[in-house]
Amino acid sequence: MSLLFFLATVTASPEPVTASLSDPPEQKDSGYAEEAEGCQEGVEDLKKSMLGLEFYLRDKKEYKELCPYLEWKQPSLEVYKEEPKSYLPKACKTEKI
Repeated sequence: MSLLFFLATVTASPEPVTASLSDPPEQKDSGYAEEAEGCQEGVEDLKKSMLGLEFYLRDKKEYKELCPYLEWKQPSLEVYKEEPKSYLPKACKTEKI
């Protein structure tokens, strides 16, 4: 009789078994949307940085090849990353064949 009493007290639950099976467990909002937005911003920054590097290297190469006789001081890489574009003098760009 004591074994039966022990099993009844161990397996007894204050809530019915069907209530725990029918209700899905609540999930916390763990901020996946914010993480995705942060990731998207990171990708945009990376693309901008890579484009700036590409312009920087292209300008450096084209200046040496096309118009080394012009006086021009190339801006820093950070300038190119802030606003990715060519900073070559217009006179150098018009000399391309």
